[in-house]
Amino acid sequence: MTYKEWITRTAYRFGVTATDAELILANQAGLIPDPEAEVDVRTAKTALCKEFGSIIPLANVSEGGYSVSWNWEAIKFWYNQTCGELGITPANAPKVKNRSRIW
Repeated sequence: MTYKEWITRTAYRFGVTATDAELILANQAGLIPDPEAEVDVRTAKTALCKEFGSIIPLANVSEGGYSVSWNWEAIKFWYNQTCGELGITPANAPKVKNRSRIW
């Protein structure tokens, strides 16, 4: 399986199209220089985590009798679990600052 196939199949469950997968691969060209190379899952997950904020839809879609909603808890769980597995600090992690010098 290639990087392109892996990212397309994995991100499909988040509503990401094949065109979006190509954009992810273009943005992460430094990490994945050849999208047609045999996939290293750790590298592919790292690329997907780095692009995660830009691939998730920003709003729910609702038109007439048609609507799309997302299980945000499951999406956040996948993201946080994958970041933890890779040793990456999630972008949505709270930042703790030392303010003891103020006292």
